[in-house]
Amino acid sequence: MDQPLRILLVEDQPIDAELLQRELRRGGFNFTAQRVFTPESFTKAITEFVPDLILSDFSMPNFDGLTALSLAHQSIPDVPFIFVSGTIGEDRAIDALTRGASDYVLKDRPKRLLSAVTRALEERAKRTVLRLSQDALNSSEERFRSFMQHLPARASICNVNGHYLFVNEAWEKAHGLVSTDIVGRAVSDILPADRVPSLESHHRKVIASNTPFSATYQIGDKGQWWFSTFFPIPDATGHVAAVGTISVDVTEQKHQEEKLNYLAYYDALTALPNRASLLNSLTARLQSVGPDQKTALVILDVSRFGVINESLGRAAGDSLLCEVAARLKRAWPSANDVARLNADCFAAMFIEGKTEEEMAAALNVRIKEIFGVPFVIEGQELIVSVTAGVAVSPTDGSEPELLLQNADAAMRQAKSSSVRCLFYQRAMNATTAETLKLENRLRRALEREEFVLHYQPKVSLADGNIVGVEALIRWNNPETGMVPPIQFVPLLEETGLIVEVGKWVLRRALTDYQIWADAGLRAPRVAVNVSAIQLAQENFVDIVRGLIGEFGGASHGLDLEITESLLMKDFDANIAKLGAIRDMGIKIAIDDFGTGYSSLGYLAKLPIDALKIDRSFVITMADEADGMAIASTIISLARSLDLQVIAEGVEIEDQRRLLRLLKCDHAQGYLFHRPIPAAGIMELLQK
Repeated sequence: MDQPLRILLVEDQPIDAELLQRELRRGGFNFTAQRVFTPESFTKAITEFVPDLILSDFSMPNFDGLTALSLAHQSIPDVPFIFVSGTIGEDRAIDALTRGASDYVLKDRPKRLLSAVTRALEERAKRTVLRLSQDALNSSEERFRSFMQHLPARASICNVNGHYLFVNEAWEKAHGLVSTDIVGRAVSDILPADRVPSLESHHRKVIASNTPFSATYQIGDKGQWWFSTFFPIPDATGHVAAVGTISVDVTEQKHQEEKLNYLAYYDALTALPNRASLLNSLTARLQSVGPDQKTALVILDVSRFGVINESLGRAAGDSLLCEVAARLKRAWPSANDVARLNADCFAAMFIEGKTEEEMAAALNVRIKEIFGVPFVIEGQELIVSVTAGVAVSPTDGSEPELLLQNADAAMRQAKSSSVRCLFYQRAMNATTAETLKLENRLRRALEREEFVLHYQPKVSLADGNIVGVEALIRWNNPETGMVPPIQFVPLLEETGLIVEVGKWVLRRALTDYQIWADAGLRAPRVAVNVSAIQLAQENFVDIVRGLIGEFGGASHGLDLEITESLLMKDFDANIAKLGAIRDMGIKIAIDDFGTGYSSLGYLAKLPIDALKIDRSFVITMADEADGMAIASTIISLARSLDLQVIAEGVEIEDQRRLLRLLKCDHAQGYLFHRPIPAAGIMELLQK
């Protein structure tokens, strides 16, 4: 049996270290592990434990991953070093790789850990082969030839006249020839004509210098990349008698380098320049224009993209973004002047017009060209609008970062006030006033009881019966009609109004449940979503207890849903609050499960009753292996913790069928019922 791999875990969280080991065992790795989390213990471990592999968190309270990387490279430079972190961003990841890290893996993407470790160990083995080949030069010719014969890399020896003296098995297999047909023949007789000049040049260089050297090269325009070491083989007098060559296929590593270089400056989905590339172009533009010439930067935010993504699915959302990018490139004179900043946000430079009015007119023409025609996504026409924020240099900033920041501020103000386009500064006061106006309307809406609750039923996948409902807030604005939550809930949270509105939601849900029960119906339990601001209130438990007391305190039928990421904040305090809430007979579900990062150890400690599979996984499970795997994993995890599982966003029969096969308990979505008013729920229960 092979000797176990020695893995050093630089991790301050024991649970996270255990999760890494569990993932490696699932991948079939045989290993022993040691965990450290201080500079002293790390330094001791690399000399006494002598690891074959290092897996390190990026940020820890008393130790950081970059320091660990530096210490490792000083003492054991050949040992692969992989960052496994939930906090590392793209820029820091690229920086870590340039400093010598082998790879990086996000904690919420554990599947990539196995491939990253496998690749890192294979690369180390290749480096070891090359190093050992150099050491073998001091061995006898017989031992040297035996070593070369069994190398997994391609190896050959040629005399000073360019005739083959030896090729190993790997070389024979790669070229489809046997050594008896090769030895004694010239390089030019064996290899393709386009490869001969460079190889002969390398041989002459070794013969002339009597020193080894290495080269990385590509065979063909789109062929494989190779790393070859050419070394002299001396005769008894010390003169070069032959030239040895050892070649290793580094195509995968080269592609990874190219991908990292590409991702450093381009967006992977749309192929547009990214933020870093835009700043470089903007810097060059600002340095090249005359003192009287203005440069405008516009940020374009695709309106209601989240709704489109959720209703049509992630694949449709990606298709829409790619089509927006394509139109943006066609509408602008240079593709280098446009960029994708984040999920639904694009940016572009332009110099058309000297006044704000002229610039606005030119920008309006381009926006109409991009968004004036409906988008056809998966056979469905979508009318997509955009919100724009503009900053103009030098008035709004002469530095790229400042100009980008101000354009972003203008866009956010435009978005919050439902204005199509705003220029920085001048229009901001008006935008702020609009925000205050909306805030006042929301305060009056609470006073005038303009908020209403709609309920979406949850059904049993076993028999189709309604087992519960989820309460969803709507604003019945007398001026504009029913307003969806996406247009006002963010402002409720920003202003703190969510505390009072959330209390109203709880009371209204309890009231509707009581009405259903008093009518003699089998009232379903009512689930209410709790925001981060609500849970953070010190008296939140008392508020819930008081509301339940208003309705007799017994069969209240109330459940709460809390997002996974929210629970991880102030973890111990939340456990205490949720424990007190459960004591009131309230069931607790983790909403949008799978989109955050919580370890098994944390999850097992939570006083919860159910997990809700996020709709993004349900939507893709019928078409994508990852969606199915995640849903299956969540259901298995829930079973092991004795929790119920609820699937959100079930829209088609295939999703329902697969969820039943996976033994998911309950589901909700348009396939069963859309959200409906309380009276509609009563009608359903009476049938």
